[in-house]
Amino acid sequence: MYRKQCFNSHYSQPAQSVARLTRALVQPAQIMAAVTEFGGPKADEESQPSTRPNSSGGASNTSTKRQFRSESIGRVVSVDTSRARSNLEVVSLCAEKLGFVEYPEGRRDGRPCDIYWHNIIYSDMKDVVFHPGSRVNKFPGMNELAKKIPLTRAISSMQRLFPDQYDFYPRSWFIPAQLDKFNADYKNIMTIKAERGDDEPTWFIVKPDEGAQGTGIYLIHSPDQLQKLNHAQLIQEYIAEPFLLSDNLKFDFRVYGVIKSLNPLSIHVAREGMARFCTETYRRPSLSNQDQVFVHLTNYSLNKSHGGYIHSNTLEEQLKGSKRLLSTVFHQMEGHGIRTKRIWHNIKLIVVKTVLAMVPEMMLNYEHHFAHVPQGPQCFQILGFDILLTKDLRPILLEVNASPSLTIGHTLPPTVLENQVAKLDSDSQSISTSSAPDLSTEPEKVHSVVDEVIKVPLVRDAMLLVMGQLDSAYNGLSTRTGSESALNRLASGKSLDDSMGPLTKKKAHLREVFPARYGQNCWQLLFLDKAVYLYMQFVNTKKTILISSNGFRTFVRKCNLFDVISPADLDKKFVSVEQNFLGGRNIDDGIPFHGFLDMLFFIAQRKYPDSSDLIEAVQALMKYCQTMLRHFGVRSARLRREEVLETHGDEK
Repeated sequence: MYRKQCFNSHYSQPAQSVARLTRALVQPAQIMAAVTEFGGPKADEESQPSTRPNSSGGASNTSTKRQFRSESIGRVVSVDTSRARSNLEVVSLCAEKLGFVEYPEGRRDGRPCDIYWHNIIYSDMKDVVFHPGSRVNKFPGMNELAKKIPLTRAISSMQRLFPDQYDFYPRSWFIPAQLDKFNADYKNIMTIKAERGDDEPTWFIVKPDEGAQGTGIYLIHSPDQLQKLNHAQLIQEYIAEPFLLSDNLKFDFRVYGVIKSLNPLSIHVAREGMARFCTETYRRPSLSNQDQVFVHLTNYSLNKSHGGYIHSNTLEEQLKGSKRLLSTVFHQMEGHGIRTKRIWHNIKLIVVKTVLAMVPEMMLNYEHHFAHVPQGPQCFQILGFDILLTKDLRPILLEVNASPSLTIGHTLPPTVLENQVAKLDSDSQSISTSSAPDLSTEPEKVHSVVDEVIKVPLVRDAMLLVMGQLDSAYNGLSTRTGSESALNRLASGKSLDDSMGPLTKKKAHLREVFPARYGQNCWQLLFLDKAVYLYMQFVNTKKTILISSNGFRTFVRKCNLFDVISPADLDKKFVSVEQNFLGGRNIDDGIPFHGFLDMLFFIAQRKYPDSSDLIEAVQALMKYCQTMLRHFGVRSARLRREEVLETHGDEK
């Protein structure tokens, strides 16, 4: 019953979700009324044997499906959750309430499912998702593309072409390949500061390329402090002056984006996100606190173990919790006179521009992974974007998570449980002490109210979106609103059961931001698609996504560019780029797409030295190469997005 109520409560807008869910937490008797109000379907559960092997490859004698029919969906949609794992709880909940058929152990009758939900990106995805009409919630290669160094390379390429559009990412270096460059840049930074009479150290944050959940991150103020120089690490300028609320705790936002498809490219952003707070008062980095992770790192996985972590059992409590709704923090900022509309606008632009920087390699990985099938399935993916606000309210992208946690519960560390007991003992009038956790037994997994408000509608709307049902699911739905928001009433101590205003139409949790919202602002950033088409003509995507030195020589020869760069200079430059991307390792397979771009930029500047900027030179070179290769080129029909360029081409 609790699960049904929670699901239906999330059909409303963020502030209204707060009111709806909080009322249910305070008054459980209203659960069935809420289900009726939001049109939740009555579930008729059926079970029958399945005839397809489970995801691990072994046969199952008891594989069953759970079928629920919904009047809001024109037909029964099937969902394979055999590989959902940590996502299973929320995906099953959403599938149930949407009337989708769930196959927890996969189908055994050989028929494809409409949706395949995987918790991670599996290498054999093409063998599991084999039908072009199926949808799978992962793009091949995305885990690698979202790692710190590959993401930085993608954004760096765009920064060189569009410096004003990509100023939201900190200055970055990756080692070991760019260790010498970092040392040289550090000396320049210190020289400039000395000339200004500034003797304050400049701080940098170092992150392992494969790190997750805050592990292995440390601060430095000198190259001499770098550790494990032979390991892949990202160095970034540290944002020493973040925006802080009155509690003086550093925080960042987790914003959720959904890439619905590559062809056509469609990007959505969730209207609700998360704010994650540190557990110790923020202080500028210094020699005495540079190792204090609870001051500088906002990662939930780190801070939850701190004795000062505040777990929220209700939405009232999350107003001061260590994990809050994004809308809560925006409201708290507005209480200090800060206009958040422009901040949210800029954050959505960051999501769009970051995805556009990743798209070329997403296309390559898709081509490579599904090269042996005539037509691959439709991939979609939920991404987590970590955003930090500077003191002057400028949003900065910290990183992208290809597999953000979709769990809606967690096991509280003993320190947090002890704090809960202490709070219940001192506040027995507001909460019954019978709900206190039993510390003598193994801690149980508890639901996170904040996670539920965010992740249930996120997953639900993502499933509706890829099935083309998002708009129709919200048609005719409405909610009661008042002149005063739910968060205002919570903050002022007013009852959430106060009378509410007239009915208004409910909005979907996901909103398209490209091309519908920001297509006109950002269409020119799809420019690198043309470079991908060139690249794919000289790479055998069935075997690799790297271009070899011979492949690049062929490109130069067919484009008649040896008058711009001699064979000797070409080989020398190729080795230099290879060293930059591979860090001196003896790998003869070739260079990746952004290495190809480095070569392309170099040749463009040589061929068109009078160009006003790099983008003009590269555009001219691309046009020239397309002309020279018009008899050779073969584009990927399933990945072309000419309709976007044609729609906005007259605005150039």
